[in-house]
Amino acid sequence: SGLVPRRRRPAGRQAIPSVAAVVSKPVMSGLVQLEDIHKTYDSGEVPVLAVRGVTLGIGPGEFVAVMGASGSGKSTLMNLVGCLDRPTRGRYLLNGTDVAGLDRNQLADLRNRELGFVFQGFNLLARTTARENVELPMLYGRRRFSSRGIRERAMRSLDLVGLTDRADHFPSHLSGGPQQ
Repeated sequence: SGLVPRRRRPAGRQAIPSVAAVVSKPVMSGLVQLEDIHKTYDSGEVPVLAVRGVTLGIGPGEFVAVMGASGSGKSTLMNLVGCLDRPTRGRYLLNGTDVAGLDRNQLADLRNRELGFVFQGFNLLARTTARENVELPMLYGRRRFSSRGIRERAMRSLDLVGLTDRADHFPSHLSGGPQQ
């Protein structure tokens, strides 16, 4: 009942502090509100406590860095914030929407409308151009655009980051910065 078996740590080995030890900011109204978020993975005999008791509020225009040692729960926390995974317990409001009760399709729609991702590995489709990679999310969104509208929006987006002249280049012909 709430007790989690612990493995004994070999002598001389340090415990990896949870990201929860690093991230603890009072929740205020904001775009992202996490309240006592936990994520536990059942992967064998011993449950893995990946995120423990994170409370965090992020308001409009704020920048937040999540830092910690390898294995401290940073990626798990980012997957929770990005609605790519669900917390084991706790409450998560994204722009006022409680994500707990949303099904897969609703979560996908919420991600499409409310979130932007910059992945460490850029996740570009190798056989599509820069413009086509930018167009792709618009094909899956709830709002429908004409083919011409999609192309125009993609080109405006590429123009904002100085890549208009690279629109027809494939990812393998772009350096890391433009890929990102």
